[in-house]
Amino acid sequence: MTGNTVLNEAEYKNFKDSVSVKGKLTEKIALVFKKNDSTFVLPHVEVRSTNSVWHYFNDQIYFEQTFKKNINFTNLKIIRLNKRIDPAKPYFVSCWFVNCNPCTSEIPDLNNLQKEYKDKVNFIAVTFDKGDFLKQFLQKTPYHFIHLTDQKPLLEKMEISSYPTSFILDKNGNFIRFVSYHNAVSQMYTKKVLDQLEK
Repeated sequence: MTGNTVLNEAEYKNFKDSVSVKGKLTEKIALVFKKNDSTFVLPHVEVRSTNSVWHYFNDQIYFEQTFKKNINFTNLKIIRLNKRIDPAKPYFVSCWFVNCNPCTSEIPDLNNLQKEYKDKVNFIAVTFDKGDFLKQFLQKTPYHFIHLTDQKPLLEKMEISSYPTSFILDKNGNFIRFVSYHNAVSQMYTKKVLDQLEK
């Protein structure tokens, strides 16, 4: 399995031969998993030339297969006590931290998403940053999510290993989809998922 395509052994060899002309190819197996009585292998292929590096890896499949599928945020005390949380609504969850530049660059767009969908969706930001540190940051950079700070155990339980990572849960905490929000195409896709979930 590479990209969004399932390849057999011969097709995968042909794929590697075709991309290896760009430079030195290295390969590692990121994951082996079963689905519908079939076994799939998810490789991570890197091709490196003098001036460029290409990665061939489906991170969406990787996260979907490794992520803990049910994280019921309504069971968290810090959430239950927050009057902004509506247990009848789905969740948009952003895992981030203050010193992550890609994370902070998303904040203005995420604030716009929250403004548009706040009546339909709970917006949660989860970080391992301490509360006081985050409070100082938020004084200069408004981020209109409900913030869970000092949440390293929760992030480890969810197996979050790269940042930012955002995903959508239904109202019961069931995993729906990983999403990104760093460009116009991904933003449009995220809204489509939220709209479909509401229906």
